[in-house]
Amino acid sequence: MNYLLLFVISFLIVYLVYFLIVVVRKKGIEAFKCGKQVMFFKNAYKLDLSKLDYKKFANSLSLVNAFIIALTVIAIEFIDGLVFKLLVGFVILIPLILICYYILGRIYKKKEGK
Repeated sequence: MNYLLLFVISFLIVYLVYFLIVVVRKKGIEAFKCGKQVMFFKNAYKLDLSKLDYKKFANSLSLVNAFIIALTVIAIEFIDGLVFKLLVGFVILIPLILICYYILGRIYKKKEGK
């Protein structure tokens, strides 16, 4: 039960911070449009940025990033020792990012075709 609570709290904190800094603010969306994450999706999944609703995409990306971080936090809670936590967190973080971004990229590629 403690792990579920930790997951929900870390998810909400990361999502709310990202939402308030990027999604809600006009300057945040403008910076997001030319950011590294958008360019990654453009290059990796050949997304047409002119068809992209940046606000919805930023919100989707914030949900995915919050999930990735919250899941990583839960995974490292089972490990003792700071050095091992850092190593395991890094090893878990990279595949999670690649898998979740792949899924999000495929979803937006399908939406682009419709």
